[in-house]
Amino acid sequence: MALLGTASAVVPQGGETRGAIADWTGFDLGNAAAAAARPQATEWPAAAAVAWRPSTARGSANAGRLDGGVRLPARGQGYYTYDPRFPDRRPNDDARRWGTDALIRELVGLGAWWARTHPRQPRLGFGDLSARSGGSLDLHHSHENGLDVDIRLPRKDGREGRANPGNYDRERTQELVDRLVARGAELILIGPSLDLVGPRGVVVRWPAHDDHLHVRLPDPDGRGN
Repeated sequence: MALLGTASAVVPQGGETRGAIADWTGFDLGNAAAAAARPQATEWPAAAAVAWRPSTARGSANAGRLDGGVRLPARGQGYYTYDPRFPDRRPNDDARRWGTDALIRELVGLGAWWARTHPRQPRLGFGDLSARSGGSLDLHHSHENGLDVDIRLPRKDGREGRANPGNYDRERTQELVDRLVARGAELILIGPSLDLVGPRGVVVRWPAHDDHLHVRLPDPDGRGN
């Protein structure tokens, strides 16, 4: 499934009213006992307005820059942001939340899908994207051209915050990986201790990724610019 071909339907540009995401999946509460054991539905804060503009990812994720970057709101439906330099600090710094317009649309849509699919689960945690104009970003060897984002692993204790191989929710995290693959992610780095699967060459085991997913979108206009 093409990632960018449907992204514009998630969050319209300009003054249009945001429509419902067409491929949201309903949430089955199951029997009454199971429903009673679940936490109450979360009240998601409304997403801040996004200053949409056309973006271009220049060069590569490891040696690139970002033209016309778009900033991800600090929080929105189904997600929050965090600063990986200080893992308990929210939201992430404004200077670290920039991406291409395609990436921001995808993340806003991902949060909305998560809220709709798991209304009684904690929000997704989005970490670093890129700097406003791309280029080097401390803590990273990539994240340079607006196509990368780090996403925390959902936790099995139902809390928001730092995750690890001992407390992450394998079922929910696999569902998240499957969603990202279906949406056309080019690369998803997972830690060597995580029991996750995915297509060869897309879902890749990588050191120092046992606490988050590193997700990369394809460059919509290729890598030759």
